[in-house]
Amino acid sequence: MAQQGINPKQIKSYNDTALLYLLSSEGTLSRKAISAKLGLTAAAVSKITKRLIDCEKIEELGVSAEDSERVGRKEVLLSLKSADKFCLGITAELDTVTYALCDVSGKLIKSISYDFFDDTDLIVEKTKEFLHSCGELQGQLIGIGLCVVGSVKKDVFGVWDNEALCTALERELQLPVAIQNNVKAYALAELIFGDVSDVSSVLFFKWGNGIGSAVAVGGKLLLGTDYSLTEVGHYIVDPAGKRCRCGRFGCLETVASSNVISAETGLSLDDVVESEDERIIHILEQKIDTVALALTNTATILNANKIVLFGKMFENSQIVEKLARQCARYNNNFKNNKIMRGDLSAKSAYIGAAAVCAQQFFFTENE
Repeated sequence: MAQQGINPKQIKSYNDTALLYLLSSEGTLSRKAISAKLGLTAAAVSKITKRLIDCEKIEELGVSAEDSERVGRKEVLLSLKSADKFCLGITAELDTVTYALCDVSGKLIKSISYDFFDDTDLIVEKTKEFLHSCGELQGQLIGIGLCVVGSVKKDVFGVWDNEALCTALERELQLPVAIQNNVKAYALAELIFGDVSDVSSVLFFKWGNGIGSAVAVGGKLLLGTDYSLTEVGHYIVDPAGKRCRCGRFGCLETVASSNVISAETGLSLDDVVESEDERIIHILEQKIDTVALALTNTATILNANKIVLFGKMFENSQIVEKLARQCARYNNNFKNNKIMRGDLSAKSAYIGAAAVCAQQFFFTENE
């Protein structure tokens, strides 16, 4: 997996991370299977696994029950050493704040959610309360992952004072902090814990109170120069439309977000989907068509092999199916299950923040 233009130290870090990601998604594998899946020699895999065992990131589980009865050399299974390493995830959506404790494989230990608040001191106070409730496990934390709406840099439509919050958390809790946009964080989770790491180009699309997107190419998340690469939610679809929280007018988010749909229909999202009223049906179909057009154009430009959907709107299978049909209508290439609900969509309230922490402080070498 050596790449041109990078030095041996970068190759070492890249291969270590690739192997850890592989074990995260597969669970357990032998060295022989790892060699085949990563395209590395047996000697290279042996060297990498020794290094990762020595630094307690992976462990040997012994031979499988089937292999133990086979004649000849036995294949020892390897897995992540995740039982004693935990991540604290803090996720800010437009209406909620969620605290979650997960191990580095993304397994949820406990969580709690509150109505949204943005006071830095209160965020830190609630963090301390949550950690106290985790008992002795708080002593095994590797770091904190923050998952936020909008840009991670100073931005007119960020929901928190990110710089002040990161500084306060690191000072008060003596833990390292990593931060990422919520949509990109979910995409990272799918790459680490899900089943899309081997897809050449993936467009991740969130549809809920906010609308956002992220792109991964070759198993790597693309960030762009200002962390706002391919923000479909802020594509202008109605120049005469309402002012968006980003400062522009008529962004897709101002036209088709779930709270806009509820406001226009006067119904909850569940009631909108179940309604047989022609006016309500027409409104929903218009929104789906507007989203499908923006999504299809974006995926076409990116030459995306797969579109992964998540967010409140996609909790309803009818909306998933209708959007997929409409996208296929605009572009035949999006047939054959190229549009799918994310494997981790049911965990989107916390899994992105856990992935941000795990990626920064476990899966990536930090010296």
